[in-house]
Amino acid sequence: MSTPPPSFFCNLTPVPGPVDESTKVARQRLFETTQYVLQITSSLDSIKPGGERHAASVRVRLLHAAVRQRIMKLAQQRPEYYSVEKFGIPINDLDCVATISAFSTIVIWLGLPRQGLRLRDQEINDYIALWRLVAYYQGTPTEPFETPEKARAMMESIFISEVQPTRTSQVLAKNIILSLENTFPSYASRGFMEAMVRWLNGKELADRLDIGNPPLYYWALVTGYCLWVMAICYISRTIPSLDRRNIEVR
Repeated sequence: MSTPPPSFFCNLTPVPGPVDESTKVARQRLFETTQYVLQITSSLDSIKPGGERHAASVRVRLLHAAVRQRIMKLAQQRPEYYSVEKFGIPINDLDCVATISAFSTIVIWLGLPRQGLRLRDQEINDYIALWRLVAYYQGTPTEPFETPEKARAMMESIFISEVQPTRTSQVLAKNIILSLENTFPSYASRGFMEAMVRWLNGKELADRLDIGNPPLYYWALVTGYCLWVMAICYISRTIPSLDRRNIEVR
């Protein structure tokens, strides 16, 4: 996976003081991505050809192409800006596969289980099929997502061969936490988010990203949060009418 040099994200470097422009940009991007995911999963009609999220996915594909072309032109004019030889073609197929994996397989086999939630086989099949369709719309190779087994194998391969945090990774991780600290709707503290990051990603990766290690109090909060989420989800799963109501409300 191509990893741009720190200069590529120079505008995202955190600085002391009140919320700066970099954290505002990070917060906006996170909210836009969250909205996109929620809309994709809100209804089947929205992701069908001609639906709102189908059009949005195609726009993402066009955006990727435009950014890729722009970076390649800048790399020709200013070799110090981006090295194709060192980092590869920007927004390449592997980058895009990893992104789809982050929204599908990592959620299924890492994110949810570490919160005490495990999907049924049919739910896994359906969720991967949904993101395989999104991958198709965005021009991302779909073969890695043909079956849950292949999707999981790709996820594990990416972790082994591509996850190599750099200084840029540390900057981006810190900006994500700073951008969400004490903000609507959760108003989560920095300590809570650091504990959650460590809970979901594990000590080794969190250390490599230079994530803070908060006091035991925040770990207790994360434990309580996971127990609450487990209770809500498993109770809804066992009561179909309640599950349908929650979907409609969402």
